[in-house]
Amino acid sequence: MTGLRQQSGRFLLVGGSNTIITFVLLAVLAHFIDHSVAYTIVFAAGLAYTTALTGRFVFSAEGSRAKSAAFVLWYLGVYLVGLLVVHFVDRDGDRSGLVVALAVVAVTAPLGFLGGRLIYHRSPPVAGADHGMSP
Repeated sequence: MTGLRQQSGRFLLVGGSNTIITFVLLAVLAHFIDHSVAYTIVFAAGLAYTTALTGRFVFSAEGSRAKSAAFVLWYLGVYLVGLLVVHFVDRDGDRSGLVVALAVVAVTAPLGFLGGRLIYHRSPPVAGADHGMSP
């Protein structure tokens, strides 16, 4: 369980920083442009960030192009789920960007962790990658 706890903590660091930044960007952009377009822009930026950090830092796993591709594909599914949330929450186009952003994060953040755990969990560990966290 210690490994899961450490991974969860590191996911909270990466995912939390990604969520805070993309949440603010989505809430702001959604005031000026269509919510679905705003979500798409913000999602692409967040995907690049999280793909770069998830395997090696969060799950202490050796990365590979195949695993990165699988992670990106997983996140494209998460993106589609997020779009469904946007359309469900904002059917009439009258919700605030803040409400839309909160709903999207509540649904997609757990899916992001689940995908990373499934994809990187059985990868060989990166040598010396304890990240300074004790068991």
